[in-house]
Amino acid sequence: MQSALLPLTRREAEQALAIVGSPDVLIQILVHADKHRPPEGLLRELVPHVLFQIGRRDLARHLGEAVLWDLPVERLIDPDGATVTFDPPAQGMLADPTGVEVRLADGSTCGVGALPLDDPPRLVRITDDLPVRLALVDTNPLNMEEAHPDKAGNALTLGDHGIDAWRRALADALALIAVGLPGYYPELAHTLDRVVPVGYEPERHFSASYRAAPATIYMSLHPSRLTMAEAIIHEVQHGKLNALTWLDPVLENGHSEWTKSPVRPDMRPLFGVLLAVHAFAPVAALHRGLEAAGHPEADTALYRRRVEEVRQANAAALATVAQVGKPTPLGARVMAAITELERATSGQGGR
Repeated sequence: MQSALLPLTRREAEQALAIVGSPDVLIQILVHADKHRPPEGLLRELVPHVLFQIGRRDLARHLGEAVLWDLPVERLIDPDGATVTFDPPAQGMLADPTGVEVRLADGSTCGVGALPLDDPPRLVRITDDLPVRLALVDTNPLNMEEAHPDKAGNALTLGDHGIDAWRRALADALALIAVGLPGYYPELAHTLDRVVPVGYEPERHFSASYRAAPATIYMSLHPSRLTMAEAIIHEVQHGKLNALTWLDPVLENGHSEWTKSPVRPDMRPLFGVLLAVHAFAPVAALHRGLEAAGHPEADTALYRRRVEEVRQANAAALATVAQVGKPTPLGARVMAAITELERATSGQGGR
């Protein structure tokens, strides 16, 4: 694969980066980098998506040599929303400078451009102005690993609600963010790629994200658009800080120092407490923005309760990290920014 792709990276660098950085490829790479899974299974998921994207983008002519993938292929995913599901699985794929084709279960071959796409699609656009999609397919091999004591993984399910109901709920939540955090909203085009549905909970709400799956978040459906909006911000913030940790530990004692968390019932590593306040500080900013805009959501009992809960938790978490944390130079900048935002949203000054 490296030999075949090298000419592509030289001639079409942005396209090559887009392919390698697409969720169904990058997640497999990062899971391997974190040594969570052996490479064989990850390659089975990764390689077909790479070849599919090369074919759909008409980039095969830049391949340095042929790539024969002689293993079963169950699905192909392009992050622009095109997906193909094979039942029974296809026999394999061949990519060379003339194009990319799939050898189907019956032994016949078909170019990727002629494959019938899933209908309905498995990556569903939520709004017109953001490239964020509701994902009805998930290739994250860690999706059933769960750190929260009240959950058992993040299996994909619509929870007896239709796709349209999910889209409306997510669109309403995103619209709330656009009003309360108008500067933050456009950023979601770069920080949020997919929302994976994990069921319906009328009383409680669950959400999750993974360090190895940047820009992918897992959410349950909830009747409150404020709850949904908070969860989107919360998990996107986790994604940002987790992405930074691939380059810098942020806290030198982030995983060796354990403490009580103001937002979780279990003991947490100090980095988990930092994750919490880094996530909830902009949630507090959302609350303040909705109130400043005179939005009806800011005149509800849920809003008033959440404002106080979030502010108290932020103050406690920030105090804990400031007291015992040993930030790196970059981590100190993160802490300073969170502190400034927390003070601003709590009425203590700042921007």
